[in-house]
Amino acid sequence: MQQHRRRLDRVLDPEYLEGLDDLSLDELREHRSTAVEVENELSYYRRLLYGRMDLVKFEQRRRAGEEDRSLIESLVDILTDPERQDRTEPRGTRHIVTDLPPLPEIGKRDIDEVMGDGVLTRLDDATEEELQASLDGFEKMVGEINTQRLEAQRVIDTLSDLIAERFKAEVSAPGDD
Repeated sequence: MQQHRRRLDRVLDPEYLEGLDDLSLDELREHRSTAVEVENELSYYRRLLYGRMDLVKFEQRRRAGEEDRSLIESLVDILTDPERQDRTEPRGTRHIVTDLPPLPEIGKRDIDEVMGDGVLTRLDDATEEELQASLDGFEKMVGEINTQRLEAQRVIDTLSDLIAERFKAEVSAPGDD
């Protein structure tokens, strides 16, 4: 887990984009690949948090009499809700996660504390205050992840632009054949 944290911190550190002119095209691509992996992992955990938020919100609606079904009866509908999918990723975005990446540390609060929230295992027994505290924690964590994702996306965009410029320059350079 420590290795991942260093990678996240490294990609988001302003020094990650320093000295890029000294890197080869392959090294630039590797830099971008690392940044894309970090952004994908952040996106993955954000989607997990949205799923947890949806479960807590369902329980709140059920208690308010707005839902007649149990959580188990509604689980497929909750987790495949197109509104949730639309808000979590821009149209056309695709992420492939083959292995669960280690949980990143986000700011002062470790995401595994929120992801392992015991309230989800006992939604029926949780108090209204516990449900709301979980929801608030999830929402705060999503905000922190969104901030870091935007930073990672800026890094990716900067690297992509530089790679495109470098590639154009190499392709249009007079014959080194």
